[in-house]
Amino acid sequence: MLRVLDDGHPVGFATREALQLPPDERVVEHVVPFKRIIVEIVDPRQADPRSNTNRGPIAGGPATSPEQLLSIFDRLLQKCWVTTDEHDRLNRAGRSLQWDAPDGDGWARYRLAEVVAYPVT
Repeated sequence: MLRVLDDGHPVGFATREALQLPPDERVVEHVVPFKRIIVEIVDPRQADPRSNTNRGPIAGGPATSPEQLLSIFDRLLQKCWVTTDEHDRLNRAGRSLQWDAPDGDGWARYRLAEVVAYPVT
């Protein structure tokens, strides 16, 4: 179900390098990792303590209704086109294998990996 919701959201950010690639060579990256969005929907207390100073919810989770699930998903989902190299750097950037948006800041690992994204208009 969440994959269908994800597919319905457009990509809102991109790196300059990714925009120079043909569309089929771009990697779609979730600013707040998809795993972290699911954790927020199901049980925010399960967030990885290595990258969170607060074990509370970052977007009002857990979801107790379909409407709340959609609200959390819409609030946390941001997608970014990156290159394969940038994607690899982003996944190695953090303290946690999950790297689940420290305290809700999905852009933290972009800063740490020195990957700069811009809004796509």
